[in-house]
Amino acid sequence: CTLAAYAFARFEFFGRDVAFALVLVQLMIMPEVLIVENYRTMSRIGAVDTIMGIGLPYMASAFGIFLLRQTFKAIPRELEEAAMIDGYSRLGAFVKMVLPISTSGILTVVIFSFTLVIQEYIYTLTFVTGASKYTVSVGVPTFLVHGDVYNWGGLMAGVLITAIPITIVYNFFVNRFIAGLTLGAVKG
Repeated sequence: CTLAAYAFARFEFFGRDVAFALVLVQLMIMPEVLIVENYRTMSRIGAVDTIMGIGLPYMASAFGIFLLRQTFKAIPRELEEAAMIDGYSRLGAFVKMVLPISTSGILTVVIFSFTLVIQEYIYTLTFVTGASKYTVSVGVPTFLVHGDVYNWGGLMAGVLITAIPITIVYNFFVNRFIAGLTLGAVKG
């Protein structure tokens, strides 16, 4: 996700704008449409019935590529050029100069992806067969709803347990999160 965004932001290559437009078109496709193909891919790499199988489709999201591209475009090229004059390769300049500056954008993508994975429902039901590996959003209704009988106290406790990790991660990185959302928003 990070390297794709960097390539779209910094490199001139044939078909770059068309490829980026295709990435943006992917934002309009609902994730549920891709379940069958994602299941085939996860089964080929042996990620079915694992937590990795739930999170892997979100690691290279179109939203992440878009947000990081905007973050990288806001960073002056002169910083990379100065690093390359000092002897760094393009990859070295990216790792030593661009990545540290863009941590707010990267953390924003990580927080969004973490939130999506921890609240994932349909992918968890599709990719995970063992109840012990369910995410909280699937495990709570599975174990606490029996037919038409709802254990409301348990359900509310499960909702709270689901919200706690997201709240902790968000509160820990709130300043960088807001900086990442607004980094590419101001032109000038």
